[in-house]
Amino acid sequence: MKSESVEHLTYKGLIHSPMRSIRRYFLLNLVCVFALGLGFGVTVTTVARASSTSSWATELGVYNPACTNGESKCWAEVTNQADQLEQVLYTSLDVSMVQQKHHICVSFPHLKDSYFAGVAYGIISEGERLNQKITLLEAGGYTNLETQLNQVDDCISNGADALIIAPISSHGNAKQIDLIRARGIPVIVIITGINTVVDANSLQSFATMGFTTCQWIVQQHQQEQEKVKIIWFPGPPSAGWAIAADQGCRQALLGTQVEILDTKWGDTGKAIQLKLVEAAIQTHVVDHQPEFDYIVGAATSIEAAVGALRSRSLDKKVKLVASYYTPGMDIFIRRGQVDMAPSDQMITQARVSMDQAVRLLEGLPMATGGRPEFGQTGRLTEHVQPPIIIVTPDNIDSFESHTTLAPKYWSPVFSVD
Repeated sequence: MKSESVEHLTYKGLIHSPMRSIRRYFLLNLVCVFALGLGFGVTVTTVARASSTSSWATELGVYNPACTNGESKCWAEVTNQADQLEQVLYTSLDVSMVQQKHHICVSFPHLKDSYFAGVAYGIISEGERLNQKITLLEAGGYTNLETQLNQVDDCISNGADALIIAPISSHGNAKQIDLIRARGIPVIVIITGINTVVDANSLQSFATMGFTTCQWIVQQHQQEQEKVKIIWFPGPPSAGWAIAADQGCRQALLGTQVEILDTKWGDTGKAIQLKLVEAAIQTHVVDHQPEFDYIVGAATSIEAAVGALRSRSLDKKVKLVASYYTPGMDIFIRRGQVDMAPSDQMITQARVSMDQAVRLLEGLPMATGGRPEFGQTGRLTEHVQPPIIIVTPDNIDSFESHTTLAPKYWSPVFSVD
């Protein structure tokens, strides 16, 4: 996803706070990606662990109207705000309900970090459970739009029956998706968003993730008068999720004592993030005293910061907060080296997208029954998202990580027959 589209976001009822500026209802119109679905809850969701054959169920928020036609105004609908989303128990297909093996093409921007490895696990495990043929593609990074387009073209040409895609660009992928759907092939969007008509969405909002991350920091200092300074690592400058996270974070900090001292944009590759972290420390540490209180941002930024701070004996002087969850964050939170990371339950999002795809191909009803699409198009479509879970050293022992983390030693497979 890119920054060319507009996502209208209302941050209402996100996290309760005694601060007037935080608890007040307010509307934010963000110039960012038509990215990820809005809204979340902060309580842990119980999800049945999927075995090789058993169905599963989890509570999800349902958009009504469904934002599946590329219209940014849909996100600003009152009923689609965080505190208004209808919560339903989403129950997956039982394997006995599936009559055919379909070829489902799955396309990711990359598999360079453990976040998308978790998404891959959700896709593959659910596809295997439902006895589907899967071709998994990864483009190698957010700058490789042409690679993603070519990979998808090849997969569709090889007989794919459906496409599950995390688009690199909300506009750049749109024409191809239009052409694919014109051939009668359903398209399901996951993780990132798109500026055109699709058949279903399984999405979470990184604008909301960014807001959650930075609001949590505000809440830790709400009784203090002194300024709290953070160095902010939102992610790749051309990636819509990073742009959305940046906008959400900045909105959370408006009118508070927390301010961004410096912003470091960059690809989420570990080597690149380490260089950015090192540069920030070199610039903002004077006589062994950091000018900042937190390093905040992408999980790979935080992983790099753990070692960089420790090697300079700064780890007791600077706190670390991630904007999303990975296995690395899980380890560091358990060790007390990272203070917070929010989970968007990407494995749940992935499983849902596969369930949606198979339902569409089998002609079965949507699990939620569907909701009218925005703009009175006459279509019933489905746009769902899991709640966000805030994980800290204090609650990590009760965190049900199987909705977020792939099993230890699992690695992606690119073809399932």
